[in-house]
Amino acid sequence: MAKIYHLNRLFPNSNFRDGDEKIIENIIEAIKSKSVIDIRSIAQMNYTSQSSISRLSKRAGFNNFKEFIFFLSNEFSHKSINQLEALPFVMVNQDWDLIDSYFNNAFSNKKIYLFGEGFCQTLVNYTYRKLLLKKIYAIDLEGVEIGLVSDQTPYTLITFSQSGENKNGLLKMEECKKYGGKVIALTATENSSYTVKSDLSFIVESGSTSIDHENQNLNYFFGNCLNLMEYLINRYTKIPKA
Repeated sequence: MAKIYHLNRLFPNSNFRDGDEKIIENIIEAIKSKSVIDIRSIAQMNYTSQSSISRLSKRAGFNNFKEFIFFLSNEFSHKSINQLEALPFVMVNQDWDLIDSYFNNAFSNKKIYLFGEGFCQTLVNYTYRKLLLKKIYAIDLEGVEIGLVSDQTPYTLITFSQSGENKNGLLKMEECKKYGGKVIALTATENSSYTVKSDLSFIVESGSTSIDHENQNLNYFFGNCLNLMEYLINRYTKIPKA
């Protein structure tokens, strides 16, 4: 299987030719290894011409090679550290020891809030029903203030927002922390308010370089979030072997 098997997520408006995928793989590996990245070295590495690399950049949807490399550098220069091996479409801002502690605590205590609006409500509904199968009864906070349902003990809030700037979600974060709870955020936007104010944040690829608030275009965020939640719920609710 190719290392980069989701080019249409990275470049939804591309028009690639045979051989382009391999060249892009080589560029990404060069970025990760911090090699010198210029159009001449990339052309030599791939036994092709500089003009061919320039045309590849335009097929990827960029005006020139520099824009193309800037985009790839932002995408991959730090992912080798923070990207989840089993989930190549997700980055996380903490190490596994801390991730394990958050989810083990949440699922063992069975004290979980869920929140998301718009299309993210679908993610809440799915997660809620999936947790029910594990006999974990989460609380959907849609239209509900935490103060009205809280038993004054800490809960873990799992909240979804593609933009990472959902106002009601940010209020839920504050409410949750008021009672000593933890916040786990799933968003498509690095350095958003969600990633800054949460205790643990997962950056989930949407397949686009900009946020489509109306969700009219190709969007992998919601599907990727479902796969991520499947992985996490399975990881932390496995029945111990006898």
